[in-house]
Amino acid sequence: MRKTLLFTVLAFGISGLVSLGMPKTLAAGHEEKPLPQIPGITAPDQKPSACVDCHKNYPEMKFDARLTVVLKGWQKAADEKILAKAQGTMPAGIKLEGKHPDVSHLIKTIPNDCLMCHSTQTSTPQRVPEFRKMIHAIHLVGGKDNHFISNYGGTCTHCHKLDPKTGAWSIGSGQEQP
Repeated sequence: MRKTLLFTVLAFGISGLVSLGMPKTLAAGHEEKPLPQIPGITAPDQKPSACVDCHKNYPEMKFDARLTVVLKGWQKAADEKILAKAQGTMPAGIKLEGKHPDVSHLIKTIPNDCLMCHSTQTSTPQRVPEFRKMIHAIHLVGGKDNHFISNYGGTCTHCHKLDPKTGAWSIGSGQEQP
């Protein structure tokens, strides 16, 4: 009886402290953390079209990161660091050539149109890197030396979009800006 009374008094006392502004997780020994700012989930989505919202022309920096411009350069030779990451996603024994064919006439919506070749559903999955493996290797490997991690926090929802009504995920896609 005495233990029950003591427990009841303590329970009401602690709940009273919580209602006076004490951290809700006091019993667990941790303070309540602020809500993380996750684009498209707990914060506005500033990059609804994913790739093309980051890979754009930056004239003030004299840097054109549009993927059609990048791919045009890769017709001669792909960037060595990116090529190495893409090569790591390939099956054993398959070596990438280090060049990208001219697809300018095919690419209108990025990354949707990239999936014509870079998908397991295509006829060439053994000769080209699978998009999802390649893009994750490029954007999420390398720690602080990775531009996507160091400048964009490696945030998944910059690319992956959640439909809050259905819980379904999709990949943002859009047209490049001139």
